[in-house]
Order: sequence, then structure tokens, then C-alpha cells
Amino acid sequence: MYGTDHLQRIIRSRNVRIALALSLVALSAWAFVPYVTYRIAPSAFVNAELVRVAAPIAGRLALDLPHKGDFVAAPVTVSLIMSQSPDRRHLLNVDREFAVAEEHAALARKQLGEIRAADAELENRVEAYRDGMIKKLSDEIAEAEAETSGCLAEAHQRQDVGSRMEKLVQSGSASQIRSAEAQAVQQATLTRCEMAQARSRRLQGELTSAKNSVFLRDGTNDVPYSQQQRDRLLLRRQELETMVLEGGARSQQFAAEIVEERERVDHLTHADLTLPEAHVVWLVSASPGSTVTEGQTLLDLADCARRFVAVELPERDFEQIKAGDAAYVRLIGSGDWKQGKVKRVRGSAARADDRLLAAQVPSPDAGSITVELGLPPDEALGNRNNFCNIGRLAEVRFQRSRFTFLDSLTRTFGLQASHIGQTAAAGSVASD
Repeated sequence: MYGTDHLQRIIRSRNVRIALALSLVALSAWAFVPYVTYRIAPSAFVNAELVRVAAPIAGRLALDLPHKGDFVAAPVTVSLIMSQSPDRRHLLNVDREFAVAEEHAALARKQLGEIRAADAELENRVEAYRDGMIKKLSDEIAEAEAETSGCLAEAHQRQDVGSRMEKLVQSGSASQIRSAEAQAVQQATLTRCEMAQARSRRLQGELTSAKNSVFLRDGTNDVPYSQQQRDRLLLRRQELETMVLEGGARSQQFAAEIVEERERVDHLTHADLTLPEAHVVWLVSASPGSTVTEGQTLLDLADCARRFVAVELPERDFEQIKAGDAAYVRLIGSGDWKQGKVKRVRGSAARADDRLLAAQVPSPDAGSITVELGLPPDEALGNRNNFCNIGRLAEVRFQRSRFTFLDSLTRTFGLQASHIGQTAAAGSVASD
């Protein structure tokens, strides 16, 4: 009984009731203050853009595809598709053309080797011919010089005989006919000596030309047949060298084309996928190991690094929300408030968002606008298998201007006072 009376006295105490009333008032004020100082969104959710991966080639999917919900913390390359029948026709054609070009170049090189061997043999023949011709001319010059020497000796002898014959004629011991015969023989000998000297000079000129590889005999040819064949081989060698250069250039071109074609065929044989950083596998549209066609959708990756919150606000707040304004976001069920920034504002009459998004964006109601808030990076995304909180509801608060609320109260009270004044004036008129 004593405890019950004591409890009743406490409850009936005036101070306790005042304290309870003040507590209720403070609690109500605490619950109402956010609506005064902030502009609170009625609905919001986390969203992100999707990266859709389609099959670049037709083939069979790999068995170790990433699974739905896997988070990619760092870029990684995985095998995606193995082709079953790649097209190798162009590669075979290029290989055949490369082989033909190599064969032509090899044949031209072989012919060049044969021409070099033949040219060396002809060069030896030309040198032998030149040496033999020089020796022959030297011998003929020696013969001509010897003949000239003998002829000159005979001419001196004939001159002595003629002088004596002339003395005998003058003395009457010999006739004039014998003297004339002696003079004729002397003149013939001198003529033969001049011919020998001229032949010696001619042979000297031929020897000089032969030493310079120009031969003045054998009709109208200035060089022997072997040298003429060397000249023909020189022209043919130049043609073959041109063919070798062209074949080498074609071979290099075909080799580079083969490398590129093999890379293309290798690319068509299998396809790899590099998973981007800070993405989560949102959807897997094909079964591992199944056969897919080119262009078929395989994966959808959600960009966790660029998440945003879509918020609906009344149309009257359009002018108060600007790109770059700060806002505070708290995920439902979490006690952490994070600061985001307004990225874009879209009116209710705007066309529907045609981006590929992870969460479905409802069309804004009449008289409502859609505001997108960029979220700061979350370092704990990789430690949670929660699809980066995409699709999760959130509470968003926009900071009001310091005097906006007072201005709205002033306008409200002014309108009410004006309405009361008009009502009182109308009542007084009616009473009169």
C-alpha cells in the first residue's frame, strides 16, 4: 500500500506532469524539426547504370563465367566464348600467296647464283683472251720490229750497191740498165721497210687498245663473244635483282598480313572479356557451356562506382533544386548519413529515361520532378554481397534556405490575416 500511494503521489505531482508535458513537446519538436529545416523526399531508391555484354562471335560459352552477384574489385580478364568453326579461307589464301612469292624469290636467287658463276667463268675467259691477244700482239710487234731492222739493213746495203753501181757506170764498167735495176731494188726495199714500220705502229695501237679491253680485230666487234655474254648476263642479273627485291617486299607484306589475319582468326576462335573495376554482375542471361549467337546478350554489369539516388519531389521545388547542391542520404535500415550532390533534375513532362538501369525508374507523377543524386564512393562495397545496395530504398533530405521557412510562415499568416479581414468586413456589411 505504501508503494502504491507513493507512486500515485509522484504521478499526481505537478512537477512531474510539467516535465512529462515538456518531454512530449520536445519529442514532437524533435520529430518536426527535420521537416522545418530540410526538404524531405517522399520516395527515393539507389540506382546505377548497366553495362550490357553481348556475344562478339558465335560459339560455346565458357564454363567458368562469373556468377550473379559477384563483385569485381579489380579489372580481370576471363575466357568468354570458344568458336567452333572460324573462317580461315582468307588466311589460307594469304599463306598460299606468301609461299608463291617465296618460291619466286628463291628461284630468282638461284638464277642469280648461276649467273654469278657463269659471269665468273666468262670473266676468266675474257681475261685469258685479253692476255693471249696482248701476247700475240706483242709477238707480232716483235716480228714487225725485227722485219723493220732487217729491212733497214738491207736498204743500207742496197744503197751502197747503188752508189758503187753508179761509179761503175760513170767509169764505163757497167751499163745504165744495171744501175737502174739496182736503184729499183733499193726503192722496193725502202718501201718494204716503210710497210714494216707502219705495221709495227698499227700493232702498237692494237696492243694499247687490247690492254684497255678494246679489241680492234674480229670484224666490227670491240669486245670478244665472252664479254658480250657478260653484258647480256648483267642485264639479266639486274632484272633478277629487281624481281628479288619485289619478291622480298611482297613476302614482307604477306607476312605482316598473315600476322594480322592470324590475330583476327585467333580473335574469332575465342573471345575474352575484361571485367571492369567496381562493377557487380547484375544479371547472367545465358547458361555456361551453352551455344550462343553473335550479338546475344550474355551479362549485365552494374556500375557500383557511379551509383545515384532517384528522388521524387513536388514540382514547386524545381527552382530550389540546382545541380551541384548538397543533400543527405540514409539507406533505410542504416543509421549512417552520407552527403551526395545533385546531378540532374527532370520535370514530370519529360520523356521517360531510356538509359539501361539496374532498378526500374517509375514515371514521375503529375506535378512531381525526378532528382538524381550522386553517391560518394563506398569502400566497403567489395566486402558485402548485396549488389552494391542497388534498388534499396533511402531517405533524402535537402537543406532548406535559412529564411525560407520564415518567409513561408509570413506569407501564410499574411494570407490568413487578409482572409480574416475580408470575412470581418463582409460580416459587418451584412449586419448593417
